[in-house]
Amino acid sequence: MGPGAFSPSSRKPGTAEHSQALTGEPLETGGELVKRRTIGPFILSERFYPAAKTMAARVNREASITFVIEGVFREKYASGSLVCRPGGVRFLPAGVQHSAEMDAELRCLEVRSAPEILDQLARQSIVPKKPAEINGMSITWLANRLHAEFSREDTASAIAIEGLVLAMLAEIARVETKQTSQPVPSWLRQATEIVEARFLERLTLAAIASEVGVHYVHLSRQFHKYNQCTVGELIRRRRVQYASHLLAHSETPLAEIALICGFSDQSHLSFLFKRYMGVSPSKFRSVAGRDAAGPVRMDRDAERNGQSRAAHAPGE
Repeated sequence: MGPGAFSPSSRKPGTAEHSQALTGEPLETGGELVKRRTIGPFILSERFYPAAKTMAARVNREASITFVIEGVFREKYASGSLVCRPGGVRFLPAGVQHSAEMDAELRCLEVRSAPEILDQLARQSIVPKKPAEINGMSITWLANRLHAEFSREDTASAIAIEGLVLAMLAEIARVETKQTSQPVPSWLRQATEIVEARFLERLTLAAIASEVGVHYVHLSRQFHKYNQCTVGELIRRRRVQYASHLLAHSETPLAEIALICGFSDQSHLSFLFKRYMGVSPSKFRSVAGRDAAGPVRMDRDAERNGQSRAAHAPGE
């Protein structure tokens, strides 16, 4: 999904956050500061990168969580690489050398904390020790709630933000501990990347298997073994996650979101959304959407491009 026209989040005139946002202060990473809040031990910053950019390798002094609101970025480390897409969350420990690339505009919410704070949390085993990226339903719900609370200015937002950040750290650590220690075949990693990047397309098991050079029956069995779900199940999860992203960050009607995300109709989306997210689409939008988070505008052309590619997930 290409990032769309940018509209800053809500700001109060006369505050430090407001003046920083108006100046578009460039950060050391090259992005523009939209808004910043310090909540307890955490510093939250919404950043906007207006164009494609390559960032040279550097070492971060603080640990960070990044929630991608619009755009895509790729990050490389000595131990590997990650691709972070809209709705995804990335955790980066302090002291890790990394470089990054973005092909177009990028907007994200970043949470930073001093290493000593996370050292205290690490004693409770909720802080990952290496870069991690997660796209699950739970983290999507938490990240959108965090962005909504970040954009509010009421008296309860601070305590809500602290709780949400800790919950996100726990969710990232939980997923990390579940990951298999078995080496993943390169063809299977490629197949998973195809699904993650092209879940709105008309994918089939046979087409994916042909692209990675294996028989589709072997793909189906091994995919389930390593990913703990079928290809079709992962596609449905990602489509629901993308639907939640559109609900939270656009005013697109639910019926149109259903078509964009490859569901047969609005009722089909509503059924699966409630199944995966635990709430109805309308409830999710009221809690984490535009009404809660302030004005955010997405590129409607990009959304419609997604609609032209959307189709049903391949069979189990």
